[in-house]
Amino acid sequence: MSKTADFKKILIYRIGHIGDTIVSLPAFWAIRKAFPDAEITLLTNINSKNSKFVMAKSVLPEKGLIDKWLLYPNDLSRFETAVVRLKLLVGLRLKGYDAVFYLMTRNRAAASARRDEEFFRWSGIKNIYGTSYVAENRLDENAPRPLPDVEAENLFLMNCLPLGEFDFDLKAKPDLKLTAEEKSFAENWLKQNCGADFRERKLIAVAPGSKWESKIWAEERFEAVVAGLIEKYDVFPVIFGGEEDREKGNRLIQKWNRGANAAGELNIRQASAGLAHCTLYLGNDTGTMHLAAAVETPCVAVFAAIDYGGRWRPFGEKHIIFREKVECEACYLEVCPFENKCLTAISPERVFEACEKIIEENLTADEYR
Repeated sequence: MSKTADFKKILIYRIGHIGDTIVSLPAFWAIRKAFPDAEITLLTNINSKNSKFVMAKSVLPEKGLIDKWLLYPNDLSRFETAVVRLKLLVGLRLKGYDAVFYLMTRNRAAASARRDEEFFRWSGIKNIYGTSYVAENRLDENAPRPLPDVEAENLFLMNCLPLGEFDFDLKAKPDLKLTAEEKSFAENWLKQNCGADFRERKLIAVAPGSKWESKIWAEERFEAVVAGLIEKYDVFPVIFGGEEDREKGNRLIQKWNRGANAAGELNIRQASAGLAHCTLYLGNDTGTMHLAAAVETPCVAVFAAIDYGGRWRPFGEKHIIFREKVECEACYLEVCPFENKCLTAISPERVFEACEKIIEENLTADEYR
């Protein structure tokens, strides 16, 4: 642990969308707590051609975790990418980082991880952690089916850290450090759209969309499950998601004859504050699911089998996940050519029972408070 005081400038390398950022938070906080006085910079990506891309800076707390940001576009031509990498290499050398923590995806090829390690060495960084673990634990897309379940992504990223070398907090959580202003904004929105008594109502978060078509459980199934919950428990549904989910949310609310539509109205962190007031999250495998888990809202999540089982399980123990094993699992396809058979195998009745279980447990807990 003697090296802790030596690291004055630390670089973290992690890319991705909302969910990728949220599952990284325990590892981010573990690094911050192990090196409380270091200047920590996050090297991450932007995508100027994708209007739906949410940068990590919009998700993470403004203060207390990341001190500086290095952004690079990952939607360029090969020549443009080479120029950007050269400029980045020079910039890293000039900044003089003491260490880099490599928290990359498990789909990263071993050769790419080794190439990245060489890049950081050429950048003058002597202490490089995580590249070997990523290279040695790459998910094999060609492995024989059925595929084994794997550890959750948040645990994988923690294991990228040199756990025996520094005093990392192994119990770190995906703490968003929501501000009083963000919480107040969400509460005012809920008061205006769900009623002044929203705290006494059984709000349930519903996220029926996804940026990937192959991840979307059928709209009529969400309709059926929530209609049953309204009839039995008098729940009040709140739609969460992006602007692209707003039309679907309006259709569902019209069919339920109740509800509020937050899709596209709250930013990421405001939505997190709103999710904290919900009894449960019901939805697809989305970034919104990970936001709900980060604020300790139990999730009933419907997963397509497009990735390894268990990989994107939300943080925490109270969640109920539905995922069916099929011969084409881990296809990584944005659009399914087989009519989403892994999703159609998950019935509304099973999902209703899972929601019912969480609501009943919450009602029982309320009785003993």
